[in-house]
Amino acid sequence: MSREWKLILLLVCVMALTHARAEAKLNVVATTEHDAAIARVVGGDRIAVAYLAKGTQDPHAIVPKRSFSVHLNRADLLIANGQGLEMAWLPTALAESTNARIREGKPGYLDASIGAALIPYDPADVKAPLLIRGLVALQSVAVSKPPDRTAGYNHHYWLDPANGNSTAKAILDKLVLLDPSNATVFKANYERFAAKLKEKLVVWDAQMKPFEGTEIASYHRSWTYLARRHGLKIVGYIEPSEPLLLSTTNLDNPPDRDEKAVLVARMTQSRAKLIVAETYQDLALLKEIAGAAGAAVVILPSSVSQADGIDDYFAFFDQLYGWLAQALNAVKAFP
Repeated sequence: MSREWKLILLLVCVMALTHARAEAKLNVVATTEHDAAIARVVGGDRIAVAYLAKGTQDPHAIVPKRSFSVHLNRADLLIANGQGLEMAWLPTALAESTNARIREGKPGYLDASIGAALIPYDPADVKAPLLIRGLVALQSVAVSKPPDRTAGYNHHYWLDPANGNSTAKAILDKLVLLDPSNATVFKANYERFAAKLKEKLVVWDAQMKPFEGTEIASYHRSWTYLARRHGLKIVGYIEPSEPLLLSTTNLDNPPDRDEKAVLVARMTQSRAKLIVAETYQDLALLKEIAGAAGAAVVILPSSVSQADGIDDYFAFFDQLYGWLAQALNAVKAFP
């Protein structure tokens, strides 16, 4: 082969390698489908997106699979919901991964709650083991200050759709950091998402305006953000409290007989005629309490879910608000 042909071949190889690098996509893994859906919009065709927890699953109680390591090992960015939602399973999944780039504190890790308008848990709503309470008390004595009984923040912040904007912005900032060559594309995608979300918030708020002040009950403390946004009043919860430290052994938290009676009495006194729940919760228990309180039950989607045909962030909230408004209208006819 002549020297000229060698130079031509070398030039072709360099050009091909440069093109391949330019076409390479960032690999993004989200713990939830709703964050994956937002990332897919902001990243567009410049990223590849996978998720770990399906929208139909209880995000607190995911069992880590071997396939998680496949996704995590090749990820450039991990998007976690944060605020303790994945505490029972994500640390295990990360421990089984060899990818140091996506550890908490590294550039490839994102807590999607950054910038969200968070609601603190009421300490009375949170269950902590006696040992943990004792350690908190001892710590307070050691540093000579009142005990810190802060229960942390409710991690269901994504169910106020306005928080979708802060999540999208946090994803944008990470994508620009990891792939500055596509910053203009990412920013344009984010701006389109933010503009559409602003328009949809007006529509959803108007849809819920007639129900402001309505009293409801909830299975889990999932709907706190939605209730705050629309002025709904949650008078009680089927689950009496939430564990402060989540693990796969303490996620199931059904009420005892006395707690059921208290909730039914509270619903009856306040005339709350609707219980809001999610697809993965105990339907038999819901029916039992609803029957005793003379109330109805509405099962709402709580995430984007490709399994249910809802693979778009806006379609998810359109369906959620449609079903919730229908249920609230129906219970208006209750005596």
